Amino acid sequence: MTAPSPAKGILVLGRGRTGKTFITAHLAMAFNYLGAKTLVVGCDQKRDTLRAICEKTAPSLMEALETKDFGYSELDPAEVVVPISEYIDAMELGPSQLLSGHYGAVLDEAFHYFRVHRLLERYRNVVYDVTDERFDGALAPLFRRAKSAIAVTDESVESLFVLNRLFRASLIGGHELGYPVVILGVVNNRSRDTISFDRYVELTRCFPLLTIPALPELDHLRPFHRTLFALKSLSPELARIQDGFVKIADMLRGDPMNLYPVTPLDDEEIWKLAPAVTLPS
Repeated sequence: MTAPSPAKGILVLGRGRTGKTFITAHLAMAFNYLGAKTLVVGCDQKRDTLRAICEKTAPSLMEALETKDFGYSELDPAEVVVPISEYIDAMELGPSQLLSGHYGAVLDEAFHYFRVHRLLERYRNVVYDVTDERFDGALAPLFRRAKSAIAVTDESVESLFVLNRLFRASLIGGHELGYPVVILGVVNNRSRDTISFDRYVELTRCFPLLTIPALPELDHLRPFHRTLFALKSLSPELARIQDGFVKIADMLRGDPMNLYPVTPLDDEEIWKLAPAVTLPS
């Protein structure tokens, strides 16, 4: 009997407050639309990934493991994995009172739990909503296992600075440490003026996956734990955004490669991306 293929790990990375969880939730529901069995894993210590998709609650994995004295086999996955739809399940890793100070230890514990229960073998994809702007050793357990990543930014210079560091870290991790994860492209979220983003794309040759404008209709979704896929009717602009997520998910269903050789900028060059401002005389 052929062993099941390992789930494809997909990271959603970027600066805090750029909407990574919003992107994660919509990517998950795009996989649901395509009928691809997917597990969403919240790696943000705020534990807001599950709330972005549904109103259901469950203890985080670390919280549940601590109540079991880290008896991995004693914790049934049904206690921490929440079914969202026919094809989508979700869970939160959460912070740990016993493993504070280094989130890599939480990830190591999580992957050990996954192995004990062969949990990831049940899914075709695993989407990790990654904690705020980390791209150091704390995320090494993810970088060693994931194959693809999507970066999320807005048009602020600060977010583009973090994006640039992510690309640099990805290149170093691939060449020097052998990490398989590749950042396939960038989602420009809450867009108001694309000048800085367009300049960054032109200079680095990174691949723009989707630009999402700053729309009140999108801001109104989160308090109701919903995505665009839950709405009965969509305006043409919202339909374009939903179609964009389906195209990204469809690309990730295959074996995508980043064919664009990204060239990160020097740090000081990032600050020159913003449009010039004329000061009043």
